Amino acid sequence: MVATIRLSVPGTLRYRPIAVRVVAEAARLVSSSSPRDPKNPTIDPLAHDVRHPFDTAVVSAFMEIFNNVAIHAYQRKGGGMIEIEITPSKDAIVIEVKDDGRPFDIEDVAPIPDELDDESLPEGGMGIHIAKTMLDEMTYEPGPPNLWRLCKRLPVTLVAAGRS
Repeated sequence: MVATIRLSVPGTLRYRPIAVRVVAEAARLVSSSSPRDPKNPTIDPLAHDVRHPFDTAVVSAFMEIFNNVAIHAYQRKGGGMIEIEITPSKDAIVIEVKDDGRPFDIEDVAPIPDELDDESLPEGGMGIHIAKTMLDEMTYEPGPPNLWRLCKRLPVTLVAAGRS
């Protein structure tokens, strides 16, 4: 099942729901043990529901990165595109997010405080940390184009058991 899905959307938050739906469906291809039969489509009221922990992690991490691109790289002004390449396989998903917005130095991202409490928890700037904790791998290469590479693998127990 290694077919790459490509999507190009304007670099604004308005287009995030479209990109998220595509990423959610691609994640479901990996996590689902019974892929939908394209010859027998059904209307599923939960078609865009994300309940599997794998799907939730992939979608949440992707949303954080999409937000960063739209808000910081394109400075909430749009003016550029976000190119998304999604490669689902039987046991992992790789998502590449490219943009021509303003690059940044990932080393400048403030570290998470050793002890988190109401006073040390920052109000913003946690998106990259959130994404990183949900993924197995996350890299960023400043550009142009800027490139985020997100990778999430199914837990070995699910791969061995044939999914759940």
